[in-house]
Parts: sequence; structure tokens; C-alpha cells
Amino acid sequence: MKNFQSGLVCVFISALFFSACSKDENDPPAPNETQELIDLSLNINILGLESNTDSRQQENELPDCIEASPYYIEIVMKQGDRDVVGTADIPFRLDLAPGEMFTKYIPEMAMPPGLYFLDHCAVYDAAGTLLCLAPKSDSPMGAMSDAPMPMSINLRAGSKPFPDVPVFCVDNREVNEFGYVFFDVEPTIVRNFCFFANYCDENGRHFPARYSVDISIDGNVIYSAVESNNGEYDTDKYFADPVCVDLPDLSQYDDDEEYIDYTITLLPWKGVYDLDEEMVITGSLSREEIEEHFDGEENIEYEHIFFNCDSEEENISLPDFGSAQFSNPTNISNPYYGPDQGYIYEYTGFELEDGEYPEEPSEVIFVERKTETREILGIETITQRDYVIEDGVIIEDTDDWLAQDDDGNLWYMGEDSKNYDEDGNFIDNEGSWEAGVDGALPGYWLPGNPVIGQRYYQEFYEGEAEDWGEVIALDGTVELEIGTFENVLVTKDVNPFEEGAYELKYYAPGTGLIKEEKYEDGELVEIVYLTGIIVID
Repeated sequence: MKNFQSGLVCVFISALFFSACSKDENDPPAPNETQELIDLSLNINILGLESNTDSRQQENELPDCIEASPYYIEIVMKQGDRDVVGTADIPFRLDLAPGEMFTKYIPEMAMPPGLYFLDHCAVYDAAGTLLCLAPKSDSPMGAMSDAPMPMSINLRAGSKPFPDVPVFCVDNREVNEFGYVFFDVEPTIVRNFCFFANYCDENGRHFPARYSVDISIDGNVIYSAVESNNGEYDTDKYFADPVCVDLPDLSQYDDDEEYIDYTITLLPWKGVYDLDEEMVITGSLSREEIEEHFDGEENIEYEHIFFNCDSEEENISLPDFGSAQFSNPTNISNPYYGPDQGYIYEYTGFELEDGEYPEEPSEVIFVERKTETREILGIETITQRDYVIEDGVIIEDTDDWLAQDDDGNLWYMGEDSKNYDEDGNFIDNEGSWEAGVDGALPGYWLPGNPVIGQRYYQEFYEGEAEDWGEVIALDGTVELEIGTFENVLVTKDVNPFEEGAYELKYYAPGTGLIKEEKYEDGELVEIVYLTGIIVID
């Protein structure tokens, strides 16, 4: 195999794993689920590029190649007349290994022993530009290939096949010279889409679920039994990673037409929860719904699935303040909190109009940790001050009271808010509350051991303040003018009294809050991000 560097490198085809067999006339039986599965990776060989093939290229008019890097291929594999991977209408996308010309190993390419036929192979760059095609046997270009489509691949038990697939660069030739029509090779836009599931037991306790995902389009399966990655990171504390897949954005369907069908199956998890019966949740997605979850590769909102849970609210935990231990509550060591004493964080906020940034920011926000403390419910809390300035006038000035328990959970114990008009005149204290007063209960400002899918109340003052948060990512990357932050915690914060609105907050380890985004009815309307850190003398 060859690394793919700045240009296209040709490797002569190998006939080791394929032969000139023709297709079987009869369909073989469906694969036995108990059979050994063989992982198949395809090695793409681009023909007609080496310097010693100049005479052959002149004689046979082999197409030239452009200076571009292959990124993925689309294929259709058959066994007899039965589609195994991909279909003529929806070829299956396989990404190439980084810097290589062979495909990554994925579950869809693990197949039982048998004779298969590669019926379609097209090579694209990262932008979806068609670079190369494997010609069909009955096409003009097919005569130049030692293994035109359909190419046979014989999978034998105990082997790990790595067949070469000879392709030619398309250059400016019509695709019908390769035996394809335009619509066969029109690149498919894909969107990454993630599922996350929770399970509620008969006592109402909720767990991250162990589950599998199946996805089909018009009855054609494109993902089968993709299982979540689950584990335990501490005693009685469990985690599950979301299941993320690439879904084709097919333009032949209307924006609101649901064409992708999914099946989520709850799986038993020994030592965590028991199942008395099979639980399956099905649904469908449209292009519009997929787009609503997608805001760039670093910002994908999960489709949250609930098993045995009556409502979304049932899955929000009110943290157990009574069992929390506070040995040193003002020693804040939670890595996602900032600023430390002696620093002031400066944030800049913009209100977007039709998705566009205004020329000037709408507000500037300063956050600092004060030296004063306050005792609430017998716990000493720190005081964090944040004040908002618009047009040089403070319009909001808030003291938040926070305390950390021995497990690293940062508790939100209340706040004192002062609101002012545009001239700086005091208006009211709307938003103020204190844990233990009038039935108000504390919640998490930040959990000590965040887990994807974890939901928690940040405060609970029934009918007045019932904000809750959900951990949706732990490995985000955020690029700001002041630097790039990795392993970022991302939470989705919801005020249930603001219908259709939520905020995404980004916390960087060792720094704290670095960015906020507010959405209304799925549209980004406000963004605030860290622009400076001021050292206090």
C-alpha cells in the first residue's frame, strides 16, 4: 500500500484477491448470523500515473489526474443479485484511512465468507468532487482495466482481505465512458447525527442506556446493530457514549419529508439494570430535522431517546443536597470553573440579526470572584460577581453564591440580582433567590464528574426558577481569538418558562466558561465569548 501525499500515486493492480469470475445467476442464501465475520478493507489503486506508463497513456488515452487528495469512496457490493452494502440508488460511503488509499474498517464491511461482487466504486475528495471511477466491464474505459466492475471478491474464513480496486481519474471525460450515468456518481452530502439514550427503572431512577441503532432508507439497511460504548468510571457511576452515524442528505426528498427510519433497541446491562422485556423505540427523520441538530462538526445536538420514562422532566435529577459533604466548600477545584481569585474575565456579546453579526457588540460582561463569602443553609459560599454593560452603563449586576462539595460538584446556592435601566436607574431585583428561602432548593452550577446525557436541575424554586442543564459533549474544540480550547465540556441549559429557547455553554478545563450561544426556535440569536483575562493588582 502507498501513502497518498500531495499528488495521486499509482500502484499497479494486484489480482491476488479478485478474479475474472462472472456473477452467479441465483441469489445465495442470506448470511448465517452465527458465521465468522471477515473484516474487508478496499485498497484504491489509481492507474496511469507513473512515469513509466507514458507510452501506455498516449496509446490508450488514459485520463489525466488532478492534484487532489481522495477522502472517501462510494460503493455498491452484491452477493448474486442481492445488495449487501449500498444500493444503486444510495451507494454506501466509506472513508479512507488518513493519509492512505485504503478504507477504514467499519462494522458494515464485516461479512461472512463467500463470493461477493463490487458493482460500483467512485472516489471523491473531502468536498465531494468526483476524482476517479472504477469502470464497468461493458464501457469504453472498461477495456483498459484488468478488473472492471463487477469485480469479484472471495472472502475466505480466517483471512483479512485487502483487495486492490483499480480506478481511473475522471478528468474531463463524461462518466458514461466508464459505464455510469451522472446520477450514479453525483456525490452524496452526509450529515453526522448522534443518538443518546436513557433508561428509567420502575423506581424512577434513570441511567445512561446501553443500546443499539439500526437505520434504513426505503427498507434498505445502511446501519445495522451499531452499539453504544458503555462503562463505569466510578463506583455506581456509569457512562455511555452517543452513537454517531453519517446520514445521507438526499435532495430527492422534500425538506420535511421523513425518509430515514431508525430503530433504537435497549440492551441489557449486567450489574446496572435488568430488563424483563424487550424495549424498542422507532422513528423517522427528515432532512430538516437532521439539519436542526447540525451546526458544524464541533456542534451536533444529540437526538435524546428515553426508555420507560413518562416525560422529559422525569429524566432531570434534583441533586441530593442532603447527602452532600462540604469539608472545604470555598476551595473550588472543579476544572471547569473560573475565574480564580485575582482575575477578572471579560466577555463580549453579540445579538445576531438573521444569523448575521452586527458591526458592534451589544454588551460587555465582566466576571470576578469576590473576597466576600456568605453562609447559606449552614454552608459557606463564595461570591461570584458578574455585571453587564450596555453603551457604557451597567444594566445588570449579580452576585452568585457557589459552594463545592467533597465530590467536586459545584452547587448553585442562590443569587442577588440588581437590574437597571439604560440610564443606570435601579429597576428591581428580579431573578434573585436563595436556597432555603420560600422553598427554593440548590442545584448544580457544574457537576463534579460530568457524563454525557446527565441532566440536573441548576436551581429549583417551583414556578419561579426551574432551570436545568444537560451534558452533551466532553470533547469539544472551540477556537477563539484568545486561543484554541480542547476537551471542552458542552452543556445545554434550558429555562422551561422560555418556550423554544435554550443555551449552549462551553467550559474549558483550567479556564472555565469560554462561550455561550442562545437559540430560539432553533436559530442562533445571541453569542457571548471570552475575549480577555485581566489580572487584578
